[in-house]
Amino acid sequence: MKACIHCEDYFNQHSVLKKRIGGYVNECPDCVIELGTESHVRYRGVVGAEGKMAAISIVAFNSESEADQYVSSFNSCGFGKKKINECNLINHYHVGSNIANSNHKGHQ
Repeated sequence: MKACIHCEDYFNQHSVLKKRIGGYVNECPDCVIELGTESHVRYRGVVGAEGKMAAISIVAFNSESEADQYVSSFNSCGFGKKKINECNLINHYHVGSNIANSNHKGHQ
């Protein structure tokens, strides 16, 4: 257990909530959210399907809410279906990807 530098409450620095919320090691999750001290980039991995191989993209966001909205919108179309969603309206950038080969069995 560790004491928060802001509110002096004790918190478990190894808890799932603390790991998800982030912040400095001596800040409780509640203070991190309230004060907005977390500054790391949020990443999400999304998988699409095309041809015989899944396409994997690592996408970065400025906030948890943007990341959650993107994943929700991305998944709303279903696996392997045409993506008609609002992903491009959400602030994001692609960090890396492994794009599928759409050329199935040599057909063009």
